[in-house]
Amino acid sequence: MTIHKIIQASVLVTTIAFSASVFAGEAKVTWQNPDKYTDIDSGNQGKKSMLRSIDKSFSKEFSELASKLPAGYQLLVTVTDLDLAGEVDPIPSRMMDQIRVLKDIYFPKISFDYQVLSAGGVSVLEAKALTLKDMQYLSSTRSAQSSDSYYYERKMIREWFRKDVLPNVK
Repeated sequence: MTIHKIIQASVLVTTIAFSASVFAGEAKVTWQNPDKYTDIDSGNQGKKSMLRSIDKSFSKEFSELASKLPAGYQLLVTVTDLDLAGEVDPIPSRMMDQIRVLKDIYFPKISFDYQVLSAGGVSVLEAKALTLKDMQYLSSTRSAQSSDSYYYERKMIREWFRKDVLPNVK
């Protein structure tokens, strides 16, 4: 490889890396009183372990969404209630495992406050006590290969962000 091609490749890589970070926003998620949430039971997992799993998954989702915001913008989210899709079967099986049963009447729901701040820290979009729910969650298609424990909840959040946040942030 000639020195000219090496420089071109280096400039291309630098340009790609820089342009990818130009639109990277940041998300901060706060969980307010999770002990009082409607349904975060896993059936088999301890409550602290379940909360860590939820925090990791939802924080990742909000961070991925915030990365679509302009550079320097922040998405601040305070989750006030969560009701996971389905319900843990109260009757343990022979193996003493409890499973989450998905039925139309146990639709996912999440309530939260949010604020989008510009690079200068100015609020450009916000809502208090927003509640998302998907009463038709079992009607949508889901890849059989998806192993996401919170698939329906995350899908609901992605749709909200695409419809309500992105079009309103300039």
